[in-house]
Amino acid sequence: MRKTTVFLDWVNTLVRMEPDRHTMCVEALREVGIEIDAEHALRGILAAEGRLPEGRPIQWAEDDDHEAFLRYNDIMMRSAGLEPLNEQITMTVVRRVRQMAKSARFIVFDDVRPSLQRLRQLGFTTAIISNMNRPLQPLVERLGLGDIIDFSITSSEVGGASKPEQSIFHKALERAGARPEEAVHVGDEPWVDYAGALRAGITPVLIERQSLSHGDTAEYTHISSLEELPALLQSLNE
Repeated sequence: MRKTTVFLDWVNTLVRMEPDRHTMCVEALREVGIEIDAEHALRGILAAEGRLPEGRPIQWAEDDDHEAFLRYNDIMMRSAGLEPLNEQITMTVVRRVRQMAKSARFIVFDDVRPSLQRLRQLGFTTAIISNMNRPLQPLVERLGLGDIIDFSITSSEVGGASKPEQSIFHKALERAGARPEEAVHVGDEPWVDYAGALRAGITPVLIERQSLSHGDTAEYTHISSLEELPALLQSLNE
């Protein structure tokens, strides 16, 4: 069936955080006496995101089961070549990263506007699906994306449901007036975005903007820039 609708993740798909997550991680670890460079921190973060269905700990509630934080930490630290932290230090680092994230800025990637303008010219509906804990539309407007994004849906607007849960994808489909087979979802997290969309019946596309990857994604449909997306969608509709 012809694709008519494109859903997009927010962080690391349309925007980046400044400072970015691995820079904040390096600083938080340094404050508890652990030295790590940015490349190893990023390698560890991508490994953890690629293997855990919970996604990024910065989006989890602090009163969630700490086992999820510890599993993330175990994978991240070992993949970065370091020993895992205990629970107390793990939570100290998580709280510090969250504190820094509150004052972080969102910077729109250079490829976003031309790529989404092209999708609009081709007649696609474009929308954001994000696990953010607040509505995004005011920020979308402030960043000058309101004319190329039809709407956004966040976890805070659907009763706390978050990717990879199917319900947040279904809500987006309902609002777009699209069937699952008519939609594509583009995101940077294999478990949260790719697997979540796939389970919802939506065609998934993994975007890997970093030179490092989340691991074995060779069998995934993936792009390294949104500039590749219009041609990919046109090929899917042939």
